Amino acid sequence: MSVHREDIHIDGKPLVIEKHILMTYAERKEAFPSVVQKLEKPEGDDYYPNPRKEKAIGFYRDDNSKILATADFTILSKFQEAELPVPVFLEAGPRAKLYHSPSEINVAIVTTGGLAPGINAVVHAIVKRHCNTYGMSMQGNIWGIRDGFKGLLDIPGNKVVLNDNITGEWLNEGGSQLGNVRYAHKPGLEDLVQKISDNLDSNRIRILYVIGGDGSQEVAHALAEYNERVSVIGVPKTMDNDVLWANPSFGFNTAVGKASHIIDDLHTEAKSTRRIGIIQFFGAESGFVAAFASLANGQVNTALIPEAFAPLSKKALQRYWDDLIEDLRFKVTDRSPEDHALIVVAEGVAKILEAKGFKILGEKVSHEKGNFIDLFQKEISEKVKNSKSEKMSVFTNEPRHNIRSVPPDAFDQIHCELLGSMAVDAALAGFTDCMPSKWLDQYVLVPLELVIGRQKGIDVKGLLWKTLVNSIAQPHPIGE
Repeated sequence: MSVHREDIHIDGKPLVIEKHILMTYAERKEAFPSVVQKLEKPEGDDYYPNPRKEKAIGFYRDDNSKILATADFTILSKFQEAELPVPVFLEAGPRAKLYHSPSEINVAIVTTGGLAPGINAVVHAIVKRHCNTYGMSMQGNIWGIRDGFKGLLDIPGNKVVLNDNITGEWLNEGGSQLGNVRYAHKPGLEDLVQKISDNLDSNRIRILYVIGGDGSQEVAHALAEYNERVSVIGVPKTMDNDVLWANPSFGFNTAVGKASHIIDDLHTEAKSTRRIGIIQFFGAESGFVAAFASLANGQVNTALIPEAFAPLSKKALQRYWDDLIEDLRFKVTDRSPEDHALIVVAEGVAKILEAKGFKILGEKVSHEKGNFIDLFQKEISEKVKNSKSEKMSVFTNEPRHNIRSVPPDAFDQIHCELLGSMAVDAALAGFTDCMPSKWLDQYVLVPLELVIGRQKGIDVKGLLWKTLVNSIAQPHPIGE
């Protein structure tokens, strides 16, 4: 079921927020679909006892080990009023009985989509959990598959045999040692799933880990539905933090820290040279990196995220834009005067403005490379003067790749270790079509059905965005 706020779409996908999803289920009197799928054993087959005792691996979880999906009392009350079970997630962690033999099994790991700090750390955690914790023998194989889903179409030609000594060398490196290649299968998803499934079967792969964002998890979901004997486990990966029911996604913390340092450097540049700087970060569908880095840094004068523009009518959008330009003029010319300013932009803003037919200086905005930033730069040059009424120079910088290809910080390193470990625990227990995720400070298993086809966004009526705009004294959209 597609649950989203009306009229807020970015790049063709609904922009949603988890609490709004929960409230919608309650209002429609529908149970929250948090049941995690599990592979079924053929009749007569026994499960394997976990070779690691609770004293060594931690308390075993069972089907009654559940975590509330929200701490919001109002939402919980709505479910109770509707006589529905309160929304929960199954707790992640080790199980007493395992579906797959922990020592003799073929396992494949694929990294897909864009980069995020910590991909190699997740791969290492998965490999280490299989080898060190569950004692995978030489009769079992852990294969890394090069180049994402494209590599899964030819597993023998793209597989790398992994062990924890090999992946341990990757632990503190940025990027992805397995390669992240975006791949569009022209015959379509159904054909891709069938071909990959044939390869999984011919190579006797019984566990597939898909480290990727919401688009990759859509493929993982389809693979899980198609393959009745394979545990398909997703690991939510997005530097943008826009995968639902993951708070945060791994790599986000590192990306925000790196972005904040970049803002520091470029603020020094703007202040020293008496210029206005425009910094564009990744955030194709959501502005989490731009907003968090702006709030963390304290040197930003204007922050633009797609969520702030998405709900606005054309008239309201034009008024908001004019207010932003006037606010920038005031900050540069009248307030100090400081004769410099710094603007942070999430790249998804251009897509929203293009979709709404917005014009800057009479020219329609396009999300094609450089168009929006060029037009924005020209308008600032025309309308914002320094304290001496002189035309100001405007520089631009797009350090987008700089913040996603770096090694993970300590927080993300730990986060990746736990995600990888929980992924293995879930896979060996026979769970499928789900992802381990940190949610409300607990690690849970989230059905992929709840993740695909939608993007998480910032609630512009919520505390985070209001704190930021008040902190930097930025205008609010008219009619909020």
